Amino acid sequence: MNYRYELAPDTSTPAIGASIGGQRAVIDTALALRAAGRAFALAIVVGAEGSTYRKPGALALIADDGCRVGVISGGCLEAGLDLLGRDALVADAPCLNVFDTRSDDDLVFGSGSGCRGRMHVVAVPVRPDRISPVFERLTRAWRAREDLTIELVDLAPNLFSAGHVEIRAPTTVLAIGAGPETPPLLRITRTLGWYTSVADHRDGLLDEARMRDADVVTRGRPAAALRELTGQRIDAAIVMTHLADADLEALAALAQSPVRYVGLLGPPARRDELLARLGDEERAALRGRLHAPVGLRLGGEGPEAIAIAIAAELQQVFEPAR
Repeated sequence: MNYRYELAPDTSTPAIGASIGGQRAVIDTALALRAAGRAFALAIVVGAEGSTYRKPGALALIADDGCRVGVISGGCLEAGLDLLGRDALVADAPCLNVFDTRSDDDLVFGSGSGCRGRMHVVAVPVRPDRISPVFERLTRAWRAREDLTIELVDLAPNLFSAGHVEIRAPTTVLAIGAGPETPPLLRITRTLGWYTSVADHRDGLLDEARMRDADVVTRGRPAAALRELTGQRIDAAIVMTHLADADLEALAALAQSPVRYVGLLGPPARRDELLARLGDEERAALRGRLHAPVGLRLGGEGPEAIAIAIAAELQQVFEPAR
């Protein structure tokens, strides 16, 4: 019998430094604050020039009690970010600040970052007693795992007449197999703010304590699990069951899917044996998408080292430096 469940979301306000990271921490906190009837300012980097810690589309949040989730620098600009958020809440209108660290004066008398860049940041107030169209669009796109383009005039009509900013959807990863590498991989991807699904047909591996960092858990053989997840965005699928027949079934099913990144755990000889058992059309369909052995060659051994190597390669593919 197959089953699927989603872990219940934590509706409390995530603490700074909690296990969820990245843009997801900002969105999750915003939704928790909204559900609690509290106001906050949503800060969005809308432009950047030169060397900056964050790029356009980066998000941060300043709550009505001063709590902040998300950063725009290594710490040198956060006091200004907090002030910008408070100003937006007090003015009850979008506020803009340009953080310019390009001059020698800034190095000595300003932030002292030495980054030599300029960042344009808008803070938009979001209050529980009225709808914020921009925030509603953002949360709808985020839940659908879709990229979002926001026209700046819609974001802050009092500040802009043209231009736009793009906010990228979170990376979504499917682990086909709940073996020893899966729990540490889930912990890492959660810290990065990605969304993860796990599929396996072995009940003993799907214990909720082991899968606590997954967003969706599906019990079933690989082909059935992939059918169950049809319609959901999956950026990367990692085949890691440690069972040759199950891995083969997963590769055959993924060959017919639009998943752009397919990773296969195991040494090259095992990869070659599995590919030899696939049909010509299946091998052709996987060409250019299959990463096998999956993961960067970072060194080390054991589940945790393998999980780091897999996450590093996914980061390189889906979150390249800009």
